[in-house]
Amino acid sequence: MYNFISNYYDMLFPHEVYVEWKCFARPIIQKSRAIQAFKERKEKTLVVDAGCGSGELAAILATYYDVIGIDISSDMLAQAVEKHPENNITWVCQDISKMEIGSSAAAIFATTDTLNHITNKNKLFAFFKRAYDTLESGGFLFFDVVMPSFFKNNYSRGECSFEDFDWGSFFWTCEFLERSGKVTYNITAFERCNDKEELYKRYDEEVSERIWSTSVLREGLTKAGFFNFTIYDDLRHPFEFAYLYPEKALDDYDRLYFICEKP
Repeated sequence: MYNFISNYYDMLFPHEVYVEWKCFARPIIQKSRAIQAFKERKEKTLVVDAGCGSGELAAILATYYDVIGIDISSDMLAQAVEKHPENNITWVCQDISKMEIGSSAAAIFATTDTLNHITNKNKLFAFFKRAYDTLESGGFLFFDVVMPSFFKNNYSRGECSFEDFDWGSFFWTCEFLERSGKVTYNITAFERCNDKEELYKRYDEEVSERIWSTSVLREGLTKAGFFNFTIYDDLRHPFEFAYLYPEKALDDYDRLYFICEKP
């Protein structure tokens, strides 16, 4: 997954998305019981970016904390290492459902479809348990998930999406099977060869995701030990409470954002 696409991943997920995550989560981390525990031990606060991709969020968080960035794709991690040589970031190639960092963390992030890329329920629940066990008491798990309405609104008629860049072009289609929750992106890229505008090399890649209902996510979080979690429809300031419209069911939003505190 994300082999050729790893070279151009940041064009698909702009830097501003990760800045929003930092602005959303940092006030919560700074007021947490977990960060107080790090201060009492006179240690620099550690946070984890699970499914870190090319490392954009990890690099932003490294302005404030020590960071461990974890991803199962060696190609994505190679991009992260090259782009972000910060000394206080440790990069780990690992399946996040088997996450093992050998220390406690004040916060764990799993953003931009990371948990949708986990297509097996047991592995999803295993990640929640690993996250719970890794967090310091009072620490937070932050994640987002894309929901069925996103695909209904954007791909219900078999639309083909297109992005054009100086180096070439992306085309992709998406198949969403609502009954099973399975999502398949078929991506084709044409990359210009040796600055010759008339010659392109073609790459084809398939990316799979799965849509998780809020009931499944609640079940997995509760089994892991998270009893205090809040669901948002947008990355707004966490202390503003007018974030969900009562007439709209949670599963009707395009994307949901979870804040989960370890007791």
